[in-house]
Amino acid sequence: MEFVLYDRFKNVEFNAEGGFSKIYKATWIDGPIVDWNEKKQKYNRYGEVTVALKELNNSENINSKELNELKIYYNFTLNWQPDEYVKRVCNSTNTSNFNNINTYYGITQNPLTKNFMIITEYYELGNLTYYIANNFFNMNWYEKIQILQDIISGLKNIHDANIIHKDYHSGNILIHNFYPSITAAITGDLGLSKSAIESLNDNNEIYGVIPYVAPEVFRGQKYTKASDIYSFGMIMWELMTGRKPFWDKSHDTDLIIKICDGIRPPIVENASKVYIELMKECWHSNPNKRPTATELETNISSIWNDEPFYLYGSYYGSINPNGNINSADIGPIKINNPGAIYKSRPLSVMIKSAESTRSLKTRRKKYSLYPI
Repeated sequence: MEFVLYDRFKNVEFNAEGGFSKIYKATWIDGPIVDWNEKKQKYNRYGEVTVALKELNNSENINSKELNELKIYYNFTLNWQPDEYVKRVCNSTNTSNFNNINTYYGITQNPLTKNFMIITEYYELGNLTYYIANNFFNMNWYEKIQILQDIISGLKNIHDANIIHKDYHSGNILIHNFYPSITAAITGDLGLSKSAIESLNDNNEIYGVIPYVAPEVFRGQKYTKASDIYSFGMIMWELMTGRKPFWDKSHDTDLIIKICDGIRPPIVENASKVYIELMKECWHSNPNKRPTATELETNISSIWNDEPFYLYGSYYGSINPNGNINSADIGPIKINNPGAIYKSRPLSVMIKSAESTRSLKTRRKKYSLYPI
Protein backbone atom coordinates (compact mmCIF):
# COMPACT_ATOMS: atom_id res chain seq x y z
CA MET A 1 0.00 0.00 0.00
CA GLU A 2 1.15 3.55 -0.67
CA PHE A 3 0.35 7.24 -0.33
CA VAL A 4 -0.76 8.66 -3.69
CA LEU A 5 -0.83 12.38 -4.49
CA TYR A 6 -4.37 13.54 -5.24
CA ASP A 7 -3.32 15.04 -8.59
CA ARG A 8 -2.67 11.49 -9.84
CA PHE A 9 -6.44 11.05 -10.03
CA LYS A 10 -8.82 12.47 -12.62
CA ASN A 11 -12.55 12.34 -13.37
CA VAL A 12 -13.38 12.24 -9.66
CA GLU A 13 -17.16 11.83 -9.29
CA PHE A 14 -19.33 11.47 -6.18
CA ASN A 15 -20.83 7.99 -6.07
CA ALA A 16 -22.49 7.30 -2.71
CA GLU A 17 -22.50 8.13 0.99
CA GLY A 18 -22.12 5.70 3.86
CA GLY A 19 -22.42 6.05 7.61
CA PHE A 20 -18.92 7.45 8.11
CA SER A 21 -17.67 8.33 4.65
CA LYS A 22 -18.36 9.48 1.10
CA ILE A 23 -17.49 7.28 -1.86
CA TYR A 24 -16.11 8.66 -5.12
CA LYS A 25 -15.35 7.04 -8.46
CA ALA A 26 -12.07 8.15 -10.04
CA THR A 27 -9.46 7.31 -12.65
CA TRP A 28 -6.04 6.57 -11.21
CA ILE A 29 -3.64 7.78 -13.90
CA ASP A 30 -0.69 5.57 -12.96
CA GLY A 31 -2.54 2.65 -11.48
CA PRO A 32 -1.33 0.28 -8.76
CA ILE A 33 2.13 -1.24 -8.51
CA VAL A 34 2.57 -4.48 -10.45
CA ASP A 35 6.17 -5.41 -9.69
CA TRP A 36 9.71 -4.06 -9.36
CA ASN A 37 11.67 -3.30 -12.55
CA GLU A 38 15.23 -4.29 -11.69
CA LYS A 39 16.68 -2.79 -14.85
CA LYS A 40 15.00 0.63 -14.48
CA GLN A 41 15.15 0.51 -10.67
CA LYS A 42 11.53 1.55 -10.29
CA TYR A 43 8.09 -0.01 -9.98
CA ASN A 44 6.13 -1.12 -13.01
CA ARG A 45 2.55 0.09 -12.79
CA TYR A 46 -0.73 -1.18 -14.18
CA GLY A 47 -1.64 2.06 -15.95
CA GLU A 48 -4.96 3.90 -15.95
CA VAL A 49 -7.58 2.14 -13.88
CA THR A 50 -10.92 3.05 -12.31
CA VAL A 51 -10.84 3.04 -8.51
CA ALA A 52 -13.04 4.00 -5.56
CA LEU A 53 -11.95 6.77 -3.19
CA LYS A 54 -13.48 6.47 0.26
CA GLU A 55 -13.31 9.88 1.97
CA LEU A 56 -13.34 9.46 5.75
CA ASN A 57 -15.51 12.09 7.44
CA ASN A 58 -13.63 14.57 9.67
CA SER A 59 -10.29 12.87 9.09
CA GLU A 60 -8.08 15.90 8.43
CA ASN A 61 -6.21 15.09 11.64
CA ILE A 62 -6.05 11.39 10.95
CA ASN A 63 -5.25 8.95 13.75
CA SER A 64 -4.68 5.23 14.13
CA LYS A 65 -8.40 4.52 14.65
CA GLU A 66 -9.28 6.08 11.29
CA LEU A 67 -6.53 4.04 9.65
CA ASN A 68 -7.95 0.85 11.17
CA GLU A 69 -9.35 -0.25 7.81
CA LEU A 70 -5.89 -0.28 6.21
CA LYS A 71 -4.38 -1.95 9.27
CA ILE A 72 -6.98 -4.73 9.22
CA TYR A 73 -6.50 -5.29 5.48
CA TYR A 74 -2.72 -5.42 5.91
CA ASN A 75 -3.08 -7.95 8.73
CA PHE A 76 -5.48 -9.94 6.56
CA THR A 77 -2.98 -10.14 3.69
CA LEU A 78 -0.33 -11.35 6.15
CA ASN A 79 -2.53 -14.01 7.73
CA TRP A 80 -4.72 -15.25 4.88
CA GLN A 81 -3.55 -18.57 3.47
CA PRO A 82 -5.03 -19.47 0.06
CA ASP A 83 -6.13 -23.07 -0.29
CA GLU A 84 -4.62 -25.47 -2.82
CA TYR A 85 -7.37 -24.82 -5.38
CA VAL A 86 -6.69 -21.08 -5.38
CA LYS A 87 -2.95 -21.70 -5.64
CA ARG A 88 -3.47 -23.93 -8.68
CA VAL A 89 -5.80 -21.46 -10.39
CA CYS A 90 -3.38 -18.60 -9.80
CA ASN A 91 -0.26 -20.65 -10.52
CA SER A 92 0.96 -19.52 -7.08
CA THR A 93 1.08 -15.87 -8.18
CA ASN A 94 -1.59 -13.23 -7.56
CA THR A 95 -3.95 -15.01 -5.17
CA SER A 96 -5.45 -11.75 -3.83
CA ASN A 97 -8.01 -11.70 -6.64
CA PHE A 98 -9.47 -14.94 -5.29
CA ASN A 99 -10.02 -14.10 -1.62
CA ASN A 100 -13.39 -12.37 -2.18
CA ILE A 101 -12.17 -9.35 -0.20
CA ASN A 102 -11.99 -5.80 -1.56
CA THR A 103 -8.48 -4.79 -2.64
CA TYR A 104 -6.94 -1.81 -0.84
CA TYR A 105 -4.25 0.14 -2.71
CA GLY A 106 -3.40 2.90 -0.27
CA ILE A 107 -4.44 6.38 0.77
CA THR A 108 -4.62 9.94 -0.60
CA GLN A 109 -5.82 13.30 0.73
CA ASN A 110 -8.55 15.58 -0.60
CA PRO A 111 -6.87 19.00 -0.99
CA LEU A 112 -10.17 20.85 -0.46
CA THR A 113 -11.54 19.15 2.66
CA LYS A 114 -8.14 17.88 3.92
CA ASN A 115 -9.91 14.59 4.64
CA PHE A 116 -8.01 11.41 3.91
CA MET A 117 -9.33 8.99 1.29
CA ILE A 118 -8.78 5.24 1.13
CA ILE A 119 -8.08 3.91 -2.37
CA THR A 120 -9.78 0.62 -3.23
CA GLU A 121 -10.85 -1.38 -6.24
CA TYR A 122 -14.01 -0.10 -7.94
CA TYR A 123 -16.96 -2.42 -8.57
CA GLU A 124 -19.21 -1.24 -11.35
CA LEU A 125 -22.42 -2.96 -10.19
CA GLY A 126 -22.47 -1.28 -6.78
CA ASN A 127 -23.36 -3.05 -3.55
CA LEU A 128 -25.62 -6.04 -3.00
CA THR A 129 -28.47 -3.87 -1.69
CA TYR A 130 -28.55 -1.93 -4.96
CA TYR A 131 -28.06 -5.04 -7.08
CA ILE A 132 -30.97 -6.93 -5.49
CA ALA A 133 -33.27 -3.90 -5.75
CA ASN A 134 -32.61 -3.60 -9.49
CA ASN A 135 -32.19 -7.23 -10.54
CA PHE A 136 -34.15 -9.46 -8.17
CA PHE A 137 -36.73 -10.73 -10.66
CA ASN A 138 -34.02 -11.36 -13.25
CA MET A 139 -31.90 -13.43 -10.84
CA ASN A 140 -32.30 -17.19 -10.88
CA TRP A 141 -31.24 -19.39 -7.99
CA TYR A 142 -28.08 -20.35 -9.82
CA GLU A 143 -26.89 -16.74 -9.54
CA LYS A 144 -28.18 -16.30 -5.98
CA ILE A 145 -26.29 -19.32 -4.69
CA GLN A 146 -23.18 -18.26 -6.61
CA ILE A 147 -23.34 -14.84 -4.91
CA LEU A 148 -23.90 -16.51 -1.55
CA GLN A 149 -20.89 -18.77 -2.12
CA ASP A 150 -18.71 -15.73 -2.81
CA ILE A 151 -19.99 -13.93 0.28
CA ILE A 152 -19.38 -16.82 2.66
CA SER A 153 -15.99 -17.46 1.06
CA GLY A 154 -14.99 -13.87 1.85
CA LEU A 155 -16.30 -14.15 5.41
CA LYS A 156 -14.51 -17.47 5.91
CA ASN A 157 -11.25 -15.92 4.72
CA ILE A 158 -11.69 -13.05 7.19
CA HIS A 159 -12.45 -15.43 10.04
CA ASP A 160 -9.56 -17.73 9.10
CA ALA A 161 -7.29 -14.69 9.46
CA ASN A 162 -8.78 -14.26 12.97
CA ILE A 163 -10.65 -11.07 12.05
CA ILE A 164 -14.25 -10.15 12.95
CA HIS A 165 -16.03 -7.88 10.47
CA LYS A 166 -18.51 -6.27 12.93
CA ASP A 167 -20.48 -4.39 10.26
CA TYR A 168 -21.66 -7.15 7.97
CA HIS A 169 -24.65 -6.24 5.80
CA SER A 170 -25.63 -6.12 2.13
CA GLY A 171 -24.44 -2.52 1.79
CA ASN A 172 -20.89 -3.75 2.45
CA ILE A 173 -21.02 -6.53 -0.15
CA LEU A 174 -19.80 -5.31 -3.55
CA ILE A 175 -20.86 -6.79 -6.90
CA HIS A 176 -19.04 -6.92 -10.22
CA ASN A 177 -18.85 -8.96 -13.40
CA PHE A 178 -15.95 -11.35 -12.93
CA TYR A 179 -16.56 -12.46 -16.51
CA PRO A 180 -19.26 -11.10 -18.87
CA SER A 181 -21.78 -13.72 -17.75
CA ILE A 182 -20.56 -14.36 -14.19
CA THR A 183 -21.45 -12.11 -11.25
CA ALA A 184 -19.07 -12.09 -8.29
CA ALA A 185 -19.58 -10.79 -4.74
CA ILE A 186 -16.78 -9.12 -2.78
CA THR A 187 -16.73 -8.34 0.95
CA GLY A 188 -15.78 -4.72 1.58
CA ASP A 189 -15.58 -2.02 4.24
CA LEU A 190 -13.32 -3.37 6.97
CA GLY A 191 -13.49 -0.05 8.82
CA LEU A 192 -15.14 -1.43 11.95
CA SER A 193 -13.37 -4.79 11.87
CA LYS A 194 -11.05 -5.96 14.59
CA SER A 195 -8.79 -8.84 15.45
CA ALA A 196 -10.68 -11.62 17.20
CA ILE A 197 -8.11 -11.45 20.03
CA GLU A 198 -8.31 -7.68 20.58
CA SER A 199 -10.47 -5.97 23.18
CA LEU A 200 -13.39 -3.73 22.28
CA ASN A 201 -12.72 -0.29 20.85
CA ASP A 202 -11.56 2.44 23.21
CA ASN A 203 -14.91 4.04 23.95
CA ASN A 204 -16.97 0.81 23.76
CA GLU A 205 -19.26 2.38 21.16
CA ILE A 206 -21.32 -0.11 19.16
CA TYR A 207 -21.86 0.72 15.49
CA GLY A 208 -23.99 -1.03 12.92
CA VAL A 209 -27.31 -1.46 11.12
CA ILE A 210 -29.86 -2.72 13.66
CA PRO A 211 -31.46 -5.59 11.64
CA TYR A 212 -28.02 -7.14 11.03
CA VAL A 213 -26.69 -6.85 14.60
CA ALA A 214 -26.77 -10.07 16.62
CA PRO A 215 -28.96 -10.12 19.77
CA GLU A 216 -26.06 -10.97 22.09
CA VAL A 217 -24.36 -7.71 21.06
CA PHE A 218 -27.51 -5.84 22.05
CA ARG A 219 -27.31 -7.64 25.41
CA GLY A 220 -23.83 -6.28 26.06
CA GLN A 221 -21.69 -9.20 24.94
CA LYS A 222 -18.63 -8.77 22.74
CA TYR A 223 -18.71 -9.19 19.00
CA THR A 224 -17.57 -12.65 17.94
CA LYS A 225 -17.32 -14.53 14.67
CA ALA A 226 -20.77 -15.92 15.48
CA SER A 227 -22.10 -12.33 15.43
CA ASP A 228 -20.96 -12.06 11.80
CA ILE A 229 -22.75 -15.35 11.06
CA TYR A 230 -26.02 -13.86 12.37
CA SER A 231 -25.56 -10.98 9.91
CA PHE A 232 -24.93 -13.48 7.12
CA GLY A 233 -28.29 -15.11 7.91
CA MET A 234 -29.98 -11.76 7.29
CA ILE A 235 -28.22 -11.50 3.92
CA MET A 236 -29.57 -14.97 3.07
CA TRP A 237 -33.08 -13.71 3.87
CA GLU A 238 -32.51 -10.66 1.68
CA LEU A 239 -31.48 -12.80 -1.30
CA MET A 240 -34.52 -15.04 -0.75
CA THR A 241 -37.12 -12.26 -0.56
CA GLY A 242 -35.58 -9.33 -2.42
CA ARG A 243 -36.22 -7.13 0.62
CA LYS A 244 -34.19 -5.67 3.44
CA PRO A 245 -34.79 -7.26 6.85
CA PHE A 246 -37.33 -5.32 8.94
CA TRP A 247 -37.97 -2.89 6.10
CA ASP A 248 -41.45 -2.23 7.49
CA LYS A 249 -40.34 -1.31 11.03
CA SER A 250 -38.62 1.65 12.65
CA HIS A 251 -35.07 0.77 13.62
CA ASP A 252 -35.26 1.95 17.18
CA THR A 253 -35.13 0.79 20.80
CA ASP A 254 -38.38 -1.15 20.39
CA LEU A 255 -36.95 -3.23 17.54
CA ILE A 256 -33.77 -3.92 19.53
CA ILE A 257 -35.92 -5.28 22.38
CA LYS A 258 -37.93 -7.45 19.99
CA ILE A 259 -34.76 -8.86 18.39
CA CYS A 260 -33.43 -9.74 21.85
CA ASP A 261 -36.77 -11.43 22.57
CA GLY A 262 -36.48 -13.55 19.42
CA ILE A 263 -38.24 -11.72 16.58
CA ARG A 264 -36.83 -12.50 13.11
CA PRO A 265 -37.98 -11.60 9.59
CA PRO A 266 -40.94 -13.69 8.38
CA ILE A 267 -40.18 -16.96 6.60
CA VAL A 268 -41.38 -16.98 3.00
CA GLU A 269 -41.30 -20.32 1.16
CA ASN A 270 -39.26 -18.94 -1.72
CA ALA A 271 -36.31 -21.28 -1.29
CA SER A 272 -35.58 -24.92 -0.60
CA LYS A 273 -36.12 -26.29 2.91
CA VAL A 274 -32.37 -26.84 3.20
CA TYR A 275 -31.73 -23.17 2.44
CA ILE A 276 -34.33 -21.96 4.93
CA GLU A 277 -33.12 -24.22 7.74
CA LEU A 278 -29.53 -23.09 7.17
CA MET A 279 -30.64 -19.46 7.30
CA LYS A 280 -32.52 -20.04 10.58
CA GLU A 281 -29.45 -21.71 12.09
CA CYS A 282 -27.44 -18.57 11.28
CA TRP A 283 -29.76 -16.30 13.24
CA HIS A 284 -30.19 -18.65 16.23
CA SER A 285 -30.46 -16.70 19.51
CA ASN A 286 -27.65 -18.80 20.98
CA PRO A 287 -24.40 -17.86 19.18
CA ASN A 288 -22.90 -21.23 20.10
CA LYS A 289 -25.55 -22.98 18.01
CA ARG A 290 -24.80 -21.03 14.82
CA PRO A 291 -22.69 -22.71 12.13
CA THR A 292 -19.17 -21.49 11.47
CA ALA A 293 -18.19 -19.84 8.19
CA THR A 294 -16.33 -23.03 7.24
CA GLU A 295 -19.45 -25.14 7.85
CA LEU A 296 -21.58 -22.69 5.90
CA GLU A 297 -19.21 -22.76 2.94
CA THR A 298 -19.51 -26.56 2.87
CA ASN A 299 -23.31 -26.54 3.28
CA ILE A 300 -23.88 -23.89 0.61
CA SER A 301 -21.65 -25.83 -1.78
CA SER A 302 -23.83 -28.87 -1.03
CA ILE A 303 -26.96 -26.92 -2.01
CA TRP A 304 -25.19 -26.01 -5.24
CA ASN A 305 -24.07 -29.57 -5.97
CA ASP A 306 -27.05 -31.56 -4.68
CA GLU A 307 -29.96 -29.50 -6.03
CA PRO A 308 -29.06 -28.32 -9.55
CA PHE A 309 -32.66 -28.85 -10.68
CA TYR A 310 -33.73 -26.30 -8.08
CA LEU A 311 -31.03 -23.77 -8.82
CA TYR A 312 -31.91 -23.49 -12.48
CA GLY A 313 -35.51 -22.73 -11.67
CA SER A 314 -37.12 -25.91 -13.01
CA TYR A 315 -38.29 -26.76 -9.49
CA TYR A 316 -40.61 -23.77 -9.59
CA GLY A 317 -40.67 -23.59 -13.37
CA SER A 318 -44.45 -23.70 -13.63
CA ILE A 319 -44.69 -20.71 -11.31
CA ASN A 320 -41.73 -18.57 -12.36
CA PRO A 321 -38.75 -19.44 -14.57
CA ASN A 322 -36.41 -17.86 -12.03
CA GLY A 323 -37.78 -19.84 -9.11
CA ASN A 324 -39.63 -17.01 -7.34
CA ILE A 325 -43.12 -17.77 -6.06
CA ASN A 326 -45.91 -15.33 -6.84
CA SER A 327 -46.42 -13.60 -3.51
CA ALA A 328 -46.98 -10.11 -2.16
CA ASP A 329 -44.18 -10.92 0.29
CA ILE A 330 -41.58 -11.32 -2.47
CA GLY A 331 -39.76 -8.57 -4.34
CA PRO A 332 -38.07 -5.23 -3.64
CA ILE A 333 -39.93 -2.48 -1.79
CA LYS A 334 -39.55 1.03 -3.18
CA ILE A 335 -40.46 2.82 0.04
CA ASN A 336 -39.28 1.46 3.40
CA ASN A 337 -40.58 2.55 6.78
CA PRO A 338 -39.33 6.14 7.29
CA GLY A 339 -37.65 4.99 10.50
CA ALA A 340 -35.75 2.15 8.79
CA ILE A 341 -32.08 3.19 8.62
CA TYR A 342 -29.65 1.06 6.63
CA LYS A 343 -26.47 3.05 7.23
CA SER A 344 -24.07 2.16 10.03
CA ARG A 345 -24.40 4.50 13.00
CA PRO A 346 -23.66 4.63 16.75
CA LEU A 347 -26.12 2.42 18.62
CA SER A 348 -24.93 2.45 22.24
CA VAL A 349 -27.49 4.98 23.49
CA MET A 350 -30.39 2.96 22.06
CA ILE A 351 -28.88 -0.30 23.33
CA LYS A 352 -28.62 1.07 26.89
CA SER A 353 -32.21 2.29 26.68
CA ALA A 354 -33.33 -1.14 25.45
CA GLU A 355 -31.43 -2.85 28.29
CA SER A 356 -33.15 -0.63 30.87
CA THR A 357 -36.59 -1.27 29.37
CA ARG A 358 -36.05 -5.05 29.19
CA SER A 359 -34.74 -5.10 32.76
CA LEU A 360 -37.75 -3.14 34.00
CA LYS A 361 -40.17 -5.48 32.19
CA THR A 362 -38.40 -8.49 33.70
CA ARG A 363 -38.70 -7.08 37.23
CA ARG A 364 -42.37 -6.24 36.74
CA LYS A 365 -43.05 -9.74 35.45
CA LYS A 366 -41.18 -11.24 38.39
CA TYR A 367 -43.10 -9.20 40.95
CA SER A 368 -46.43 -9.96 39.26
CA LEU A 369 -45.84 -13.63 40.04
CA TYR A 370 -45.74 -12.83 43.75
CA PRO A 371 -48.66 -10.46 44.46
CA ILE A 372 -48.82 -8.88 47.90
